[in-house]
Amino acid sequence: MKFLNLILRSLFRSKRRTILTVLSLAVSVFMVALLQSLLGTLDSLSVSEASGSRFVVQDKASFTNVIPESYGNYLRQQPEIETVCAFQWFGGEYKDPKNFFANFAVDPEAYPSVYREECQLSTIPPEQIRDFIRDGNGCIVGQALADKFGWKRGDVVPLRSPIFNMSLRLNIRVIYHGKRKSDEMALAFHLKQLQEGVSWMKGRVGSFSVRARRPEDIPRLCERIDHNFANSTQETLSLTENAFNLNMMKMLGDYSSMVHSITAAVMVAILIITANTMAMAIRERTTQISVMRAIGFTASQVLSLLMAEGLLLSLLGAALGLLMALGAASLASMVVGDILPWMADFFITPDTMLLCLLMTLALGLLSTFVPAYRASRRPITAGLRAL
Repeated sequence: MKFLNLILRSLFRSKRRTILTVLSLAVSVFMVALLQSLLGTLDSLSVSEASGSRFVVQDKASFTNVIPESYGNYLRQQPEIETVCAFQWFGGEYKDPKNFFANFAVDPEAYPSVYREECQLSTIPPEQIRDFIRDGNGCIVGQALADKFGWKRGDVVPLRSPIFNMSLRLNIRVIYHGKRKSDEMALAFHLKQLQEGVSWMKGRVGSFSVRARRPEDIPRLCERIDHNFANSTQETLSLTENAFNLNMMKMLGDYSSMVHSITAAVMVAILIITANTMAMAIRERTTQISVMRAIGFTASQVLSLLMAEGLLLSLLGAALGLLMALGAASLASMVVGDILPWMADFFITPDTMLLCLLMTLALGLLSTFVPAYRASRRPITAGLRAL
């Protein structure tokens, strides 16, 4: 601690250069933190604990094609299957096309059971579930979605789907609480509403979401189901829910490689920025360092002081960058989360913060070591010649 004042005075010897370097490092850390957190948020959509016991049965050619609802009868006959829920994306708009959120037509009796983790089924009063099942115009809504539009139980929600050219007026019968905010950004209503209102949807569904009794039974079930419908008019593709979600995410492209490439480029930028700053700062103080050596500072002490200076510079940049990232993530989850439901869970994780901090400090030490080592080993007389 006795050398702290000396380190601070040396670091802020050129205040403008130090401030600009700290800001450059902060922007770099800010980008890495947001990108890595975004990658983690996207990956969480394709991997979840609850989906480990579920799988999806869809059309083999494309998940956008519909399949016969009668396929569900075969699925329910399998002893390893607990519950089968028919699904169809509706794509309804609430009052304005800008009011986008996930809404589906589902089997009302099976939906709460298949998604009991996301809907926190045990916390929903049984009478509300009965009301939802009995009311052909009933719907089940997540709490975050209800809060966004100010809905409450008993309200009527008008939805219009440009996909099916169909309008609905749905009665809110259940408002559920999910484990994550993104789980609460969805609405589900009776599949019969869609089948009766759209002629070509009669007896058809988009896919089946199936809950197996045991996760280890899923691979065998997928193979058996696809084999059973192999020679039918519409063959099926059965895959785990995680794999289904991952396929959906791949529509965005190879986002993982893109994020890692940008992160690597930013790391190189951090290395260059810190190395250039410390090299200039040390080169300007050649005479000062020689004087310090002449009055009794050892080469190891000089090296330690210079390394501490580079470490403190990196620490300031990392801390400022992480503070900026935390603020941006909080703002994004509130603003963008209303448009993209999965962004409602966007935040900077402690692991990401630790990664950014350690990465910046490591790069700061690496970029400072070479010029600091050379300066601490320079002959005293070489630096004093300038006096």
